[in-house]
Amino acid sequence: MGDRVRAARRTILASARDESRGLPFADGVMRAVNQAVGFDGYCLFAVDPVTGLRCAMYAEHGLVVPTERLVFNETVERDFNRYAELIRRPGHAGVLAMHTTPEPPSPRLHEILRPLGYQSELRLALVDDGRYWGALSLFRDDRWQPFSDAEAATAAELVGPLATALRRHQVRRTDSRQATRSAGIVLVGREGRFLTVSQEAQTWLGDLTSEGVIVEDVSRVVHEVARAAAAGRRDALCRARTTDGRWLVISGSRTPVEPVAVTVVVQPADTGQVIPAFAAWSGLSHRESEVLGLAATGLAAKQIARRLGLSVLTVNDHLGSTYRKTGVSGRDELLALMS
Repeated sequence: MGDRVRAARRTILASARDESRGLPFADGVMRAVNQAVGFDGYCLFAVDPVTGLRCAMYAEHGLVVPTERLVFNETVERDFNRYAELIRRPGHAGVLAMHTTPEPPSPRLHEILRPLGYQSELRLALVDDGRYWGALSLFRDDRWQPFSDAEAATAAELVGPLATALRRHQVRRTDSRQATRSAGIVLVGREGRFLTVSQEAQTWLGDLTSEGVIVEDVSRVVHEVARAAAAGRRDALCRARTTDGRWLVISGSRTPVEPVAVTVVVQPADTGQVIPAFAAWSGLSHRESEVLGLAATGLAAKQIARRLGLSVLTVNDHLGSTYRKTGVSGRDELLALMS
């Protein structure tokens, strides 16, 4: 591992501890990536670690393409370096480029990237501790040489720190909270197009955006939930966090009333809905997650101990470990972080 990669890894992890919101977080992370591998544009996203569906987006000079087109390419078209493939591939990295021999028959390259002026893409699936946390796509235009296999190997050295950065940022502490609002509704047709987006849903999606990311980008979160629901998945949902720290749950269900295929609901999440993803992002053990779930209902340590067949001392040890992992000083602060 070279000095530039080591420096990039350190900077990424430092950015992960930055509790600033939106672009400042992504900007710091991506400046570090640029130390190791240069690029002209990027798209970085996090997924709900329980369902694997997108929950946060960060981008600069990304792909200004209708979201339905990107979803179709990722899920239906035959193409190279799909994220699902990279998750299983050693190194979790892949390059797609023009002017190679033979040139790849890639719809994404020729129909999406090239019209936007990009001639090369480097993708990373952010897999760490055996779990998929998100992904990063880097883009280059004609001023650069295409990404090389050597650069892909260099970028692969950043997978662990990038995954850690995304995890920490999803459970960051925030200072400001706005008043909550009612649920929003998105009606999705059979071809994946949004038929109706309520004002509440539009506003909630706007709260997921940050400087450099537009609502069209964030709508990918809704598209993925809708597609999972259309496929019959019972866990067609993701937990997402607004830029000011409020938790949302975005869930989809089949709606067999033409022309609607799926109804997606965007609404504030309760603590019980947040805990599974929060526990995974925070690196809690199975037992720590159980204790946290019961603590969130208001049970005292003695009651939790009785419920789980543990000693009070053991319960308090699990709570103490959870406080350390989440960077809080006690139960009230922990519960506030999930509300």
